[in-house]
Amino acid sequence: MVSSEDRFSSSSFDSWIHHARTGTLTDDGVTRLAQTLAESGARLESRDRSADLASTGGPGSISTIWGPAALVATGSSVAKLGVPGRPAGGIDVLMQIEGYRCDLDERAAEKVLDRCGYVHLLAGTRFAPMDAAMFAYRQQNGAQHIPSLAIASLLSKKLATGTINAGLEVRVGPHGNFGTDHRAAVENAERYCRVAGLLGLRGVCFVTDGQHLQQPYLGRGEALLALSLLLDGAECNWLSQHVNDCERWCEMLVGRTRASRLAVVQTIIDNISAQGGDVNFLKRRARTVLSGHRSTVTASAGGIVEYNPGALRQAIMAARRPDTAGAFDDSAGLILAARPGSKVDQGQPLITVRCEDALRDKLIRDVEDAISVRQIGSVGELANTAVVEVIGV
Repeated sequence: MVSSEDRFSSSSFDSWIHHARTGTLTDDGVTRLAQTLAESGARLESRDRSADLASTGGPGSISTIWGPAALVATGSSVAKLGVPGRPAGGIDVLMQIEGYRCDLDERAAEKVLDRCGYVHLLAGTRFAPMDAAMFAYRQQNGAQHIPSLAIASLLSKKLATGTINAGLEVRVGPHGNFGTDHRAAVENAERYCRVAGLLGLRGVCFVTDGQHLQQPYLGRGEALLALSLLLDGAECNWLSQHVNDCERWCEMLVGRTRASRLAVVQTIIDNISAQGGDVNFLKRRARTVLSGHRSTVTASAGGIVEYNPGALRQAIMAARRPDTAGAFDDSAGLILAARPGSKVDQGQPLITVRCEDALRDKLIRDVEDAISVRQIGSVGELANTAVVEVIGV
């Protein structure tokens, strides 16, 4: 479809996007695109028991941070290649830790794998550079949410890192890359698994409700705060339930009993150290983030509280400075004080806000617009798990 000479050009990207939008990009075509993206840069050798848990993006989950560590703790080898998230992805959260290096070459990446079984890399100049360039182009041209392109991008990273067991959390919602409703998401999850098979990989998808916020920490610094709480064993029940879900998905992905929470924590500590970071800095940064939450949005009335995750994400993005080359801004974030679907009283704290002073009033208004309180007399049951359906097991 695209010659090797112009595969990085906007015209080649436009060609792939056109075929995807018009429905003419077949499974074989998605397979070729994934291979082309992976072959644009360096690749790691496949290792025994290689696995990863990725996601389709969206707020309210830290599965791409906790999941890889949970896999390693059960005996898997995880080489993870990521792109920055909106508002927070695994790689841009970890890069908030001073000294943490994600720009490793093949030799350095292999050394990290030898040392701790887990390496987290940034897609870019060395690994899958065409994927990183095409991802940025899709974001800039309204093509980020095309499922077939998302499938190719996700699987190209597994090829580049030599990963065989390709787990994926599919977050269903208006902001999702696999469809805005459950039926579309399941169809695209099934396609992901088919294309993975064509590539010689094993795809497994965990379909979750992207409108259900799985934990309360939204933003890069806030995700780091969540990680710090987990490292100290001081997490709230809501966050603990979320990482329990992540650990259960990893069990299903690789067919091995989960490790202890302490073993997962140690894996994260080992990875941070192996990639040049300092856990003590992580904890200091987490305390700074928490102290920055100086404003609170309260319930305007009593009832059952619900949040619009897409609107909360947009609120954070609008209050945050743009990213720069090699650096990911962390100037805004939110912490939810009340779970969606819970009963709240008028004036009860719902969300705390962190941002620059000049943007505080606007962020508060945007957050208020993302909250609704239903006036009903009974409380709906809170979800015990975020998983709606598992595909590929």
